[in-house]
Amino acid sequence: MNQNLKLFATDMDGTFLRNDHSYNHKKLAEVIKKIQDRNLLFAASSGRSLLGLIEVFSEYKDQMAFVAENGGVVAYKGEILFAKDLTVAQTQELIDDLQEMPFSPKNDYLISGLKGAYYPEGISKEYLTHAKLYYPNCQLYHRLDEIDDKLLKVTTNFPEDHVRDCDCEQWITDRLSFVRATTTGFTSIDIVPNGISKASGLAHLLAHFNWLPENLAVFGDQMNDLEMFEYAGSSFAVSNAAPEILELADKVILSNDEDAVLVEIENILNEE
Repeated sequence: MNQNLKLFATDMDGTFLRNDHSYNHKKLAEVIKKIQDRNLLFAASSGRSLLGLIEVFSEYKDQMAFVAENGGVVAYKGEILFAKDLTVAQTQELIDDLQEMPFSPKNDYLISGLKGAYYPEGISKEYLTHAKLYYPNCQLYHRLDEIDDKLLKVTTNFPEDHVRDCDCEQWITDRLSFVRATTTGFTSIDIVPNGISKASGLAHLLAHFNWLPENLAVFGDQMNDLEMFEYAGSSFAVSNAAPEILELADKVILSNDEDAVLVEIENILNEE
C-alpha cells in the first residue's frame, strides 16, 4: 500500500452508506481491524451531527474518529478536539435572514448542537420527520438564549433547482460574513461558521497526530466534499458522485450501493 497513507476519511450519505442508509458491518469490522493493526485511523467526515455519527457507528465509536457538522466538530475516543460555534446573536441574524430570502424555508430549519438539535414552532411535519433521520435528540425551542448547548450550524432545505445558485447558497454566503453555506445533497444546505469545512476539520484531526495532508485519503460524492478533495493527498469519488467531484477525484471507485469505500480501503491495505 501507499506508505504515506495514515488516515482514511469518508463522507457518509451517498458515499459510505448505501441508499437505504445501511452499511456492511462485517466488512467494516474487518477493515477497522486491519487499519488498527497498522496504527492507521478510520474517520467519518460528514455533515451529520456528532450524535448522529456516533449513533450510526455505535459499535466502533472508540475505534475511529469523527469530523462532524461539515468540519465544525472533531472528536476522537470521546474527546472533543475542536468545536466551532455561532453566537446566539449570529444564529438569530441568520434565522431572520432565512425568513426574508428568496425561496425561504420559513420554519423548516434545524439548529444543530453537541447535545441535540433544535427546531422552531411552525416546522412542518414532513421536514421534521426527515430531519430526525439524521439528527438524534430533536427538541422544540422557543428562544435561542434558552438553549443550553453550542449552536454549531443551521441546516435547511431549498428547491433543488435553486440550492446552489445565487438564490440560495451564494445568497447566504454573500449576505452574512460570519457564515458559509454548503450543499450537502440535492435540496439540503448546511450553514456553518465561516472558515469551517471538512478540510478544516480534517486538518485539526491530522494536527492531533502530527500527520500531513499527504497522509490523508478521502472518499466523497457531493459539493460539501470539495474542500477535502482539494486538501487531501489522495481522493476517491464514488461512481454516483456529482460531476464536479468525479472530475476532481484521483480515482473513481464503485458506487455507494456496492460498499465502494470499504472495498477500496481493503484494496489499498492489501497492496504489496
